[in-house]
Amino acid sequence: MSVTDQFRRNVRIFYGWIGSMVLMGITPLAAQWCIRRETTFWRAAGVVIGVAGMVPWLWVISTVIRRGDEFVRRMHLVAIAITAGAGLLLLIALDWLERAWFIGPPDLRLVWPAMLVLWLVALLGTKRYYEREP
Repeated sequence: MSVTDQFRRNVRIFYGWIGSMVLMGITPLAAQWCIRRETTFWRAAGVVIGVAGMVPWLWVISTVIRRGDEFVRRMHLVAIAITAGAGLLLLIALDWLERAWFIGPPDLRLVWPAMLVLWLVALLGTKRYYEREP
């Protein structure tokens, strides 16, 4: 593969990532609008739209991991593992805080953006860890 082809592929993946992030930001609004219609059909459509908005982003990230070399794969998979562990701790803490009546039922729409931020921080930390001088 020539350098030009590789550059074009990387640019397409980057624009796909940007587009998937925009879609992931818009679909909760559309899903909420559907749910407010208060019929069974529209509520079900809201659930489908809300979940489906995340699928393009997952596809882009899996494409980056599949097409990457061993370094990129390791970096992403370690970041995903860190995020999964931290996300589980976040959900457990929210559950126990709610059970102990310290907080009301949490708005879970804030959990997935928090996990995206955790993933980004874990990815940057993992990148720094693996690229530093011994």
